[in-house]
Amino acid sequence: MHYTRVRTQSDFEGALVTVYCAVWHRQQNKLDLLKSHYVNLRRQSIGVRMIYIFDNGDTPPDWLDADCYVFSGPLSIYEAWAAAVALNKSFYVMNLNLDDRLATNAVEMMVGASCASSAALVGGEWLICFDDSHLDQPFKAPLLIASEFVSEWPPKPHSRLRLGSGSGERGTFGPATLWHAAAVGKYYPSYFNDGSIIKSIGDTLFWGAVHQKGLKMVRLPMLIGKYYSSPTQQAEFRSHEDQELLTRHGISKISFADRILGGEVPEVPGPTI
Repeated sequence: MHYTRVRTQSDFEGALVTVYCAVWHRQQNKLDLLKSHYVNLRRQSIGVRMIYIFDNGDTPPDWLDADCYVFSGPLSIYEAWAAAVALNKSFYVMNLNLDDRLATNAVEMMVGASCASSAALVGGEWLICFDDSHLDQPFKAPLLIASEFVSEWPPKPHSRLRLGSGSGERGTFGPATLWHAAAVGKYYPSYFNDGSIIKSIGDTLFWGAVHQKGLKMVRLPMLIGKYYSSPTQQAEFRSHEDQELLTRHGISKISFADRILGGEVPEVPGPTI
């Protein structure tokens, strides 16, 4: 496998934060989701650098003014995230799923929380959405909605349902978190020690790795984003053996980021599009 940098964002100078996204080559409604995701990041109250990771030789659309990397083979979601971590050059780095949306001031609030608390990682609260009506609706944080928490997972459709990641009720930090790139390092869990690919619990393992480093992590107890829940379409709900593999083999300290930085997955020059 190899990768090619096919495009560089035209206005990234001075960006304190890079937000990355994996664009799976078999994603349904890929271009529509990508367009609204890009617009959502362009609406942020502070400028961000954007990294989009395409796999299996996929091609980014002409209008996408962002750092675009194309990998020659298929990637798991956590391999794609690890690739973005390896390629990031900003002070802070953040993930945002293709079907989730941030409040227009969310990145600014999370950076402010990190600075104010000296936290290496910041999470927040998310309103759960069960259709695509949230994709093109700009909103500002905190989202002033009386939300409710239900522990059941996967969540069942319910109005005003919060994820529980900002309140701490679910024990997670959210579908998107922001972290200090140098403090955490260029690592995102990608494999178990037997070489098996992590399919669903990579974010939980990542937070655990940050905690093991003794780094401070904080949660913003306010609605900063909208999380799309679809058990039939999303990786976190697909059948997997992650917990069994974790118990049996443990997590590999070598991630896909290491394979890029070490040259095993090399950059190959190609046409800029």
